Amino acid sequence: MEKLSHAYIVSSSSQETGLAKAKELASEMLCSGTGKKPCGACRDCRKIKSGVHPDLCFVRRLPNDKGGINREILVDQIRQMGADAVVLPNEASGKVYIIEEAETMNENAQNAALKLFEEPPDGVRFILCTTNPEKLLTTVRSRCALIRCNTDTDETENAETAALADEYIRLVQNGNCAELTAWCMANDRLDARELTELLGCIESRLIQMLRYSDARAQLMANIALIERCLEYQTVNTSVKHIFGLLAVKSLPAKETRKKVD
Repeated sequence: MEKLSHAYIVSSSSQETGLAKAKELASEMLCSGTGKKPCGACRDCRKIKSGVHPDLCFVRRLPNDKGGINREILVDQIRQMGADAVVLPNEASGKVYIIEEAETMNENAQNAALKLFEEPPDGVRFILCTTNPEKLLTTVRSRCALIRCNTDTDETENAETAALADEYIRLVQNGNCAELTAWCMANDRLDARELTELLGCIESRLIQMLRYSDARAQLMANIALIERCLEYQTVNTSVKHIFGLLAVKSLPAKETRKKVD
């Protein structure tokens, strides 16, 4: 069975799409069926789909005494989540907490969540839904695997882009700086749209690898690098500069370099 991270950020421009992805991920985490998960047929999957699973919990902005909704998720809500997290699950093998509009957690709430995200109780996982992960503290983002789902429908993966992504990951795994540099130079004529697609494809593969690889620290470092490259694109950094960054920063320092499993 593939390993799942203990904390995820699900980023989508659509709150509805992000929440749907979070529920799908929660189904995979709590599924009690055999074979591929989520199976969609077991008791846990059916209850999640019906919205009645006692071990799938939601943290949302609360109503206020003026008849509206609070602007923030408050620190007391996160503390309450932490207290509940140590209680054994009701039915499933674990518990999942989905934090909706996670970017609305105030700074105190995010800081209170850090310890939970880093060292959660056994069997407990967290999914943060957000339209803007950059609004989360860097310390929070560093403790979570990022999943981007910015379209309402799955896009067909471009075969050429997929092949380039696989080649980049293979070169990182091999740890050969010269070969990686040559690959970056050979592909730095991609246009901005093609580079965005490639970076997204690489990020998706690295996140999937988190589930079964023991080299989590290096994978998280590479995911953070890809995210940085995507951010640089938003301020019109040139394609050549981004490939230069990939060539220089994709591999760990020479004296500590290890292959990604």
